[in-house]
Amino acid sequence: MRFFYGLTDSFNYAIAGALHGLKTQRNMQIHVIAAVVVLVASLFLNLRRIELVALIFAISIVLISEMFNTAVETIVDLITDSHHPLAGTAKDIGAGAVLIATINALIIGYLILYHRFSGVDKILPTSPPLIHITFASLALVIIIVIAIKAGYGWKAFLRGGMPSGHAAVAFSIWVAITFISQDITISFLVFSIAILVAYSRYKARIHSRIEVFAGAFIGSGITLIVFLMCR
Repeated sequence: MRFFYGLTDSFNYAIAGALHGLKTQRNMQIHVIAAVVVLVASLFLNLRRIELVALIFAISIVLISEMFNTAVETIVDLITDSHHPLAGTAKDIGAGAVLIATINALIIGYLILYHRFSGVDKILPTSPPLIHITFASLALVIIIVIAIKAGYGWKAFLRGGMPSGHAAVAFSIWVAITFISQDITISFLVFSIAILVAYSRYKARIHSRIEVFAGAFIGSGITLIVFLMCR
């Protein structure tokens, strides 16, 4: 009987912990909502068993990572009230684990669900391989930008620093759309938007000219290389 009550208490504590994370953590709420939407959609897409298992596993990893991150933050806050570099590092690592798990889930979801939407080839003005190349190029550009910022010791990876991430992404999209559309007018319009994005970062004094030019060069150059290699 004691074993039964002990087991019941364990489940109660586990459920209480999960509910606490869901009630108090905004990111956890976002992850759960996204998971519900994906799982409900999967019911109508006739997924194979292995695909459904992969989706559930990816979603579970994200939720588990978020709960571990919350636990780390709670322990750190319990141990110290003052700002300490090691405390910040512990929280950053926990958040990084959630980020990696989320990216993994997005990639798995994309690979599984892309071909399941009927009529997608009619909606998109390109063949699936070019769409895959576009996403791969953007991901590679973002990774390289973050790596360079880390090399320069920049901490706010999404704001400021060498090079401009916004400019890199904008010009990466320009090159990708140029390859996809094969239309000089569309290419010019997207190029103009990319110029405006880059200029806005300089005008707002978030980036210097060299940072904006570096971002534009990296974004367009990397995407051009990827498309030429994959064609």
